[in-house]
Amino acid sequence: MVVLTVGKSYIDIDGYASGIAYRELLTMQGISVKFVSNAVTNSSVTKSLLNLPYGIDDYKVNSDDKFILLDFSNPNFIPEFVDIGKVIEVIDHHPGYEDYWDNSVIEEIGAVATIIVERYQKCGLLNKMKKEIALLLMAAILDNTLNFTAKITSDRDRNAYKLLQDISKEYNFAEKYFLECQKCIEADLKTSINNDMKIEYVNDIIPDVFGQLTIWDIKKILDNKSEIYSIMNSYGNKWIINIISLKDNISYILYSDSIVKSKLEKLFNCRGEDYLIIKPALIRKEVMKKAKEVI
Repeated sequence: MVVLTVGKSYIDIDGYASGIAYRELLTMQGISVKFVSNAVTNSSVTKSLLNLPYGIDDYKVNSDDKFILLDFSNPNFIPEFVDIGKVIEVIDHHPGYEDYWDNSVIEEIGAVATIIVERYQKCGLLNKMKKEIALLLMAAILDNTLNFTAKITSDRDRNAYKLLQDISKEYNFAEKYFLECQKCIEADLKTSINNDMKIEYVNDIIPDVFGQLTIWDIKKILDNKSEIYSIMNSYGNKWIINIISLKDNISYILYSDSIVKSKLEKLFNCRGEDYLIIKPALIRKEVMKKAKEVI
């Protein structure tokens, strides 16, 4: 059996959609495959998408299985059930671990979902893709490119999205999707933050604890700043959280203290009071990349 999986911390819509879509593609090619994960989905995987007739498999991994890693390549995030010696492929869009893996496709584009769409196309099976799979992949591309405003967005992402629109016949999907994400976040801010928390050392410029929320409109979220501080402080005394408001294409970056603030102001060459305002918005991996480039 080939087992597809994502990082152990949480599952965002890119990992979730790519796992389901790639499982369907490999199955069509006659390969026995399961999509397995013990991680929780975050707010980017909305209720309507979870209610589609596709999901993670209830399957117990055994010693004969081989593994494909999706949407991550950092070995620190490998789930416990994965035998690293039996990883046959890594498909990711987070640079930095290309030399660690023998069989990797790590490309600096918007979404892993884009790579999966291209594989359907290369195999001549794009016309066999179900509407529900197309919707999942569309959401993944939208979320990971910030509705095509992120710097990481490529023409490949845009082309893949257009192909998916033709399958789904959904031409006004973006605002509907992001408003559903925001509704979920507002209903349970604590869970939404906890389920999209990355704890990873980059360097001394940004803290290890790095939260992120992607929403449509910032106003209601900023009205709950005190709750956000309380949630983030539970992770320690050094943190940042990137709250992306797609309506105005701005990153609002909140921070733990004046020391972190000073480093961020230097990194972005700007000044802030309660938070930094970065326009155009940046996704977390772009902030991490910018911090790495300073060294």
